[in-house]
Amino acid sequence: MRVTQGCFSFLPDLSDEQIKLHVGYAMSKG
Repeated sequence: MRVTQGCFSFLPDLSDEQIKLHVGYAMSKG
């Protein structure tokens, strides 16, 4: 799965678990 939105658009392919961690962090930061 590839993240293509926001500040994560530059990241390489991530696992679902990593995506959840990044998204959760972004959400918590507003």
